[in-house]
Amino acid sequence: MDLLGEGARFVHVLFGAVGLAAFWIPVFARKGAVNHVRFGKLFVWSAYVVLAAAAIALIVRFGRLAANGVGPADEPLLYGFIVFLAYLTFVTFVTVRHGVGVLQHKQEPQNLKTPLNVALAYGAILASAAIIVYAVALSAPNKILLFALSPIGFGTGFGNLRYMRGTAPSRREWMYEHLGAMLGGGIAFHTAFAVFGATRLFDIGLTGPVAVIPWIAPAAIGIPAIVLWTRYYRRRFGELT
Repeated sequence: MDLLGEGARFVHVLFGAVGLAAFWIPVFARKGAVNHVRFGKLFVWSAYVVLAAAAIALIVRFGRLAANGVGPADEPLLYGFIVFLAYLTFVTFVTVRHGVGVLQHKQEPQNLKTPLNVALAYGAILASAAIIVYAVALSAPNKILLFALSPIGFGTGFGNLRYMRGTAPSRREWMYEHLGAMLGGGIAFHTAFAVFGATRLFDIGLTGPVAVIPWIAPAAIGIPAIVLWTRYYRRRFGELT
């Protein structure tokens, strides 16, 4: 069990670094060009590997705690982070998968409305509700973090359901949706790096309330960036005055 968990963490870190590097090339490459497509695929597959490894590591960690009879009341902070990381892993998977599906059904977004995609969208919504309930019911030590990032699942789920209805007014809506989903996946990668990579690489020791900054900073920067970038392209194509 320990070997499985360590292996999953190693794979998670390795492909996390690959995905983090690959993410920026499609961002700046000409949209639809060879590098955009090639490195975009690399980012997506890196994301899938990273998320699978994260899920395995979390299951192993939870199983070890349960086997030792350690419950949320014994280790509230540890369980709080396990719950949060599970939430982030699931919502990121839903986001990236949706971004890929959008490209596969550019002109027919209603084809995305499969039972699985609908279930995943509602799952993201329920995941957000679940971490709020967890934070309130158990007064989790990291409840500020859980509250702060809970809207991501709501936004992901309701946004995916809206897009799958196929009622978007713009024929380029697929591009804006894809852009938002992939940047959303990038936010998750940068959150993991800010929390587990940068703080150790640069020996940043944040304590108290400011310790949540690495967790929320990528979303606080990335979400407005998605909005601004989408507005830029809408204005460029004459869809926004």
